Parts: sequence; structure tokens; C-alpha cells
Amino acid sequence: MEVNFDLHKYITIFDDVMPKKTLKSFKKICDNNKNFQAATVIGEDQPILNENIRKVKTWPLHNITTNSYTEVLWCNYLIYHLKICITNYCHFHNFEKEFLINDVEVLKYEPGGHYKFHTDHNMKIPRSFSCIFLVNDNYKGGELCFRYPQSDKITTIEKKENRMIIWPSNFLYPHCVKPVMEGERYSVVAWAL
Repeated sequence: MEVNFDLHKYITIFDDVMPKKTLKSFKKICDNNKNFQAATVIGEDQPILNENIRKVKTWPLHNITTNSYTEVLWCNYLIYHLKICITNYCHFHNFEKEFLINDVEVLKYEPGGHYKFHTDHNMKIPRSFSCIFLVNDNYKGGELCFRYPQSDKITTIEKKENRMIIWPSNFLYPHCVKPVMEGERYSVVAWAL
């Protein structure tokens, strides 16, 4: 028995997520932010720094455990837009699911920055949906790509500022960020349970 199931249809794109003026302000915050730190990957016992797998800087946003009103504002604002997009995603795909956004991070990929193929759900950190919001598109390289399981077929998502991409976090959606060749790539990543 052969089953033909189009996984690509569950990768959903939302464009023009926030007003352009607001996006410009957020980009300026990213450009001037000194809180970016090297990102880790999940290790056996604890997170580890492995730039062969993931070379990117991260700025985790918090709306409770911070003294920065700016961070609280942006975290809540981004969660607001994430909830709208995830709700629309669930409605569009006929998922009857309540969800909770459990992490929001701003990522900064500089030249050479990349993230090899991986999936977002695992035993240590269970996730249902993955979201990437592309803040800017004025860089070279840095494409978001999906690889179909047990296949060489790769789907590349066109980079476009103010674009949200949502997909299931499970093993069927290995994805990567190709190396940035020039400029800086800013994105916001979040996951929902």
C-alpha cells in the first residue's frame, strides 16, 4: 500500500505580520542590542556550545524574569503576533489544539552563522509547533530549508522580512539555516506546546 502525503502543506507562511514602522523599530533594537550570546545545542546532560552544528547568537526574551521594560514590551508584542499566527495555522489545518508558547528568542546570524539539519521536538524539550519570524532580508545566504525524511528532496523558504513560518516540530520536519554569506540575519524563534 502506498500513501501519498504532502508534508509541505503543513509548512505555512504568514506575510506582513506586523506594521512596517514597528518592524523597523524592532530591527533597530536588534542592531543595538548587546545581550546576544553564543547559542547552545541540547547535550546529553546539559546544553553545549558546538559551532559545527549551530553557530548563531541568541537573545532570549522574557516577560517576567527581567528588569528591562523594553524586553517585556517586545516579548509580549511578539507573543501576541505568534498567538495570532498559530491560531490561524491551527484553524487552517483543522487542528483543535490549545497551545502555550514556551520560549521566544531573537537570533542573530553573522557571516558564517548557520544551523545544521535538526528537528525541534525531543524528549528533553517537547514541542508541538515551531515558528520562525524573519525580521530582515538584507543579507546573503541564511536560507531556511526543510528536508523530507528518507529523501534528498529539500524545500527552501524564500526569505522575506516580516514573514512568519510555522510547521510541526516533529521528526517529519528536519530543517536547517544555511550559512550566512554577507550581512546579518535576524529572526525570532518560538515554540508552542
